[in-house]
Amino acid sequence: MTRLFTLALEAGRAGGLYHAVAGEVPNRWIAERVASDLGCDARSITPQEAALVWGEFGALVMAASSRLRAVRAQQELGWRPEHTDMLTTIGEARLRKLAAHST
Repeated sequence: MTRLFTLALEAGRAGGLYHAVAGEVPNRWIAERVASDLGCDARSITPQEAALVWGEFGALVMAASSRLRAVRAQQELGWRPEHTDMLTTIGEARLRKLAAHST
């Protein structure tokens, strides 16, 4: 992502919006992969439960589709993602270490 920031600063257009994403990954897939990695079940939650976890605005964001594409970053800046998607990083030791420190 640092590479994209550098490209945006050097060659981006004023007011340009450049996403650093490698694909479309619904939040459900992320939740299911994390649950599988942790050996527990994933489940849907109600909007009210989501608001208790993330606040009302956060719940709205989490309920929205995560369908972002980096078309402009790739076309205008020549940026290419290094990783296919965040699903490939779930279960990495470095992330487990971070999770252990946050509880």
